[in-house]
Amino acid sequence: MAVSTALLVLASVSRAGASQVPHYDHIFLIVEENHGYSQIVGLSAAPNINRLANAFGLATQYFSVADPSAPNYVAMLGGNFFGIADDNPYYQHTVHQESLMSQLDGAGLSWKGYMQSLPYPGYREICYPGRCNGNPDFDPLYSSKHNGIPYFATIQQSASEFGKIVPLDELSADLATGDVPNFAYLIPDQCHDMHGSPPYCIDSGNPGDEQDNLLVSSADTFLAQEVSQITAASFWTKGNNAIVITFDEGADGDSSGCCDANPGTGRVATIVITNKGPRGLRDPTPYNHYSLLQTLQQAYGLGCLQFTCDTANVTPMTPLFAIARQEAGP
Repeated sequence: MAVSTALLVLASVSRAGASQVPHYDHIFLIVEENHGYSQIVGLSAAPNINRLANAFGLATQYFSVADPSAPNYVAMLGGNFFGIADDNPYYQHTVHQESLMSQLDGAGLSWKGYMQSLPYPGYREICYPGRCNGNPDFDPLYSSKHNGIPYFATIQQSASEFGKIVPLDELSADLATGDVPNFAYLIPDQCHDMHGSPPYCIDSGNPGDEQDNLLVSSADTFLAQEVSQITAASFWTKGNNAIVITFDEGADGDSSGCCDANPGTGRVATIVITNKGPRGLRDPTPYNHYSLLQTLQQAYGLGCLQFTCDTANVTPMTPLFAIARQEAGP
């Protein structure tokens, strides 16, 4: 689809107002770390991310809602960060509220969390491998602060629910068999989410410097591989399916925000890849993590939670999920 046609799609959706998101069968959410919009969009170290942004849909005014990492991950799944203001262990911040997971369970829909470098399904420790930090710097690969699922009491209190948090390696098998959950939450490890994790990979640098570009490049390659295997799977051409790539929060010092979180913690790149949606679309509507959750809820026919209920200020990402074409594939 040419950009001009995509803009017509956006204009027609805008005229209809904040219309309902169409039904989606499967949505994958992939979350990267700590880079603002201008630090990714147009960056030569991220050719695959920029290719996907140009080919599919890019939200150009999408914002994070909190600082540091953990509250953003929780907000994407709960519609609120519930006052969490640190990355302390999830069991110190147990949220006794509904979440997207409990809503999906109640509706008879499936979900699964795919965590890169998780040692086994239902792993309850807060990091892997080794200790979580130390002196000198010694980070893990998997860190629960980048996984919003276990913060919710309904997950903590159920072995079967916690067992839906599995190693990323299971994704390939699920795609091969076609046993794909309605909602798939895919979290890279700290060597592939642009965070950095000595001694397993380099630490983060300053955005744009050689060290940081190496981390961005590694994440970019990882994302290309994951998107390719998802879109190559047999389920992708059937029904309505999407992949969302976003970031937990933006650049240091950026307090921009919107949609019930202003000030926020910066503008971030958010890409929506659909099998039948618009191509070449840049959507300038203000969105944030609450908008994303609201969109997921509408796509699955669920009710609202917390700030996603504020339809006056939080807008679903309807243009990016509009069903605008019938042929499938990247």
